[in-house]
Amino acid sequence: MAKSSGLNGESIHFHAVRLRVNGGGNLDLTLRSLDSIRNSNLNSVVMTSKTNIEPTKLANFIEQRAQLEFGTDAIDEVFTISKIIIYIRPIATGLPG
Repeated sequence: MAKSSGLNGESIHFHAVRLRVNGGGNLDLTLRSLDSIRNSNLNSVVMTSKTNIEPTKLANFIEQRAQLEFGTDAIDEVFTISKIIIYIRPIATGLPG
């Protein structure tokens, strides 16, 4: 269950995403602002069926809110995600103007 951040209107720096993912192929990650006005493509995660590593992908994305989109390109690529951690830090109390 997602935790409530308690952030209301602040500018937030999204600086990393950590996943527990198993599968085959490459998992593409994208951070998107609300209404997909801005986006940031993160490095793809190379998946394996068994792994002891939770890869961390760095980001540099500043918005009030964001959504994480993930998917694959090829038809035979499959994945199972059991954990997602998004590292954020508030950087401003609001937007100018």
